[in-house]
Amino acid sequence: MPERARNAVFVLGAAATISLTAALVALSPGQTDRVAAIGAQIKCPVCEGESIADSPADMARDMMGLVEERVAAGLSDQEIIDELLASYSGALHLDPPARGAALVLRLIPVLALAAGTGVIAWWRRHPDPVAAAAATEEANAGRGRRRTLIGGLILAAGAVIAAGAFAAGDDPPAAAPQDVSEVSNQTLEAVIAENLDDPRVNGMRLALAERYVEAGDHRSAFPHYLAVAKSPGAAPEEAVAALTSLGQMAWESDETSTALGLADEALRIQPGSIAALLLKAKALWCGEGDGEAAAALLEQALGDGGLDPEARAVAEADLDAVRSGEGCE
Repeated sequence: MPERARNAVFVLGAAATISLTAALVALSPGQTDRVAAIGAQIKCPVCEGESIADSPADMARDMMGLVEERVAAGLSDQEIIDELLASYSGALHLDPPARGAALVLRLIPVLALAAGTGVIAWWRRHPDPVAAAAATEEANAGRGRRRTLIGGLILAAGAVIAAGAFAAGDDPPAAAPQDVSEVSNQTLEAVIAENLDDPRVNGMRLALAERYVEAGDHRSAFPHYLAVAKSPGAAPEEAVAALTSLGQMAWESDETSTALGLADEALRIQPGSIAALLLKAKALWCGEGDGEAAAALLEQALGDGGLDPEARAVAEADLDAVRSGEGCE
């Protein structure tokens, strides 16, 4: 094969590698494109088959705002996706749409692999006719190494690009515990309404109900506590939290027998529940006048090292009052 033809093949191989690199640089998404691309991979929790990038829903806009903030903060795409999936129950990971620049990026690895393989195969089928000559053996070996290096670079570039282009299609890791501290009540209500049969919203229900109780809105808190208490998929600690909260609401409404029944159910699920022990002690002492039984429950609760200082002080004061024969205040 003439030297000029071999040099042309060498130049074409180098040009292919440079072109692939340039294409990657040219197609690297800017900040705005990244926000849209990430949004297109997340299903809106309150929409019918729409991504948050395409949905006009308020929740979708909130989620896109979060994406924009995290992109500006320098988080990776996967970190942002993981946070969205952990914070918004019902959000699902969609395959990124293969169109426009994304489609080109997915085609580049295929072309790169084909080009690299073709160049190496062509060189193997067209050996240099003077390669065996002693006078030119070393020079030909150097050219062969250069050719193999170029083909290898093309193959490696294709493999790296392929890994990056298709990584977004991998299944995301398991969702982390939900943090809803910065999510509005309206958004939580919408997520819960769209995922009524999903036990993963029980944590959201409890957090939302607690907000309502702190605001004095027991009417809005009640259905969420009740739903968690009845949920077959509720974790024991979730069920106990819901039952004791309902029992406290019943006690405050002078429904002593209901409060006692709810406390007993909570203790059946979790015999050492401090909240249930304190609730039952209060109901027995103040509602049934059974100070002896109340004292035993208070002693059991005080024997638990997990009792926080404020609750411990209240329980100790109640125990002293019960022992001294004082009435319930």
